Amino acid sequence: MNDVRPSVGQDEIVVRAAVPADYSAIRAVLFDAYRQYVDVVPRRIWPHYLTDLLDIKRHARNGQLVVAEVAGRIRGSAAFYPDTSVQGLGWPQGWAGGRGLGVHPEARGHGLARALIAECERLARVAGAPVFAFHSAAFMANAVALYERLGYQRAPEFDLDLNSYYGVTAGPTMTIIAYRLDLERGREQPWGVR
Repeated sequence: MNDVRPSVGQDEIVVRAAVPADYSAIRAVLFDAYRQYVDVVPRRIWPHYLTDLLDIKRHARNGQLVVAEVAGRIRGSAAFYPDTSVQGLGWPQGWAGGRGLGVHPEARGHGLARALIAECERLARVAGAPVFAFHSAAFMANAVALYERLGYQRAPEFDLDLNSYYGVTAGPTMTIIAYRLDLERGREQPWGVR
């Protein structure tokens, strides 16, 4: 994997493949990145959602974890899936996908999410996937705005009801929304270029 090295002030962002020694730092970043949603996600879904998000070993086993470091500290991460259908979220076989993109709140606004997405797109192109896709939530307004600026299109036919996915039968429903980007095969774009 090529390191991605855009500047962040005096520090650089380094995007690389995660190793098992990174797992506890990844869990900590994801927990801090997503805890702001504890009062937004329905209470009956939150424990399932958080457990799924933090199941780093499963994400690594079925995909590849990618981290973004600043000054030698992991400040963001994402799970890349060369065939996102293995997640059981309704994606077509052969599409690549992402899951659990998170940036520590103290590191937001410096391009880490963009760098992680760019690396996942690069990996998807290397894998020969025609599409890179993932789910988000409408209440994640800053993330949704970023995806749309990067050219991602809504794919409502792949939206998913988390109540059904987690087997929760009571309480308010929560729908996660699908996004996709059609990829040009064999053409890698450098970080930040769109």
